[in-house]
Amino acid sequence: MDTFTQLLIASLASGLMLFGAVYLVLRRMLAAESERRNIALIKSTKDITLPLRLQAHERLLMLMERISPEALVLRLRRPDASNAELHAELIAAIRAEFEHNLSQQMYVSTELWSAIVLAKNGVITACNTCAQQVQPQAPSIQLAQKLLEYHVANELPTSNAILQVKKEVARLF
Repeated sequence: MDTFTQLLIASLASGLMLFGAVYLVLRRMLAAESERRNIALIKSTKDITLPLRLQAHERLLMLMERISPEALVLRLRRPDASNAELHAELIAAIRAEFEHNLSQQMYVSTELWSAIVLAKNGVITACNTCAQQVQPQAPSIQLAQKLLEYHVANELPTSNAILQVKKEVARLF
């Protein structure tokens, strides 16, 4: 081979090596920049969603407190009502409270939402169980008393759901 060809090959080889080195450096720089932007995006998203998630947890905590038997009985008591009327009002109030907070499920974990649904269903079951133990036309104080006795004797799932809400909020920080 002549000298020109050898120089050309050496120049091409060194040029390819230089190009490869520049390519690797630029690729690493672009990857680092992309990762930095992703981290910034995640941080800004958290800054926006964290208050929404906390508000959802607060609302679900209030839901559990509002559908607890003692809160329901105190809020809905009417001395002139019958057991059947109170029972219907209890079930309607539980469902209305739950439906009012349905949209909060998008801000909480699936496990927590399942606990909320289980708690709602548990309180409805407790109301139905107690309503079967009293005469429908008797004064509503009997159903209220049965429901409070049932609540004292049995741990309702609202307590478990409240604990899960608190645990999930603790995991946010």
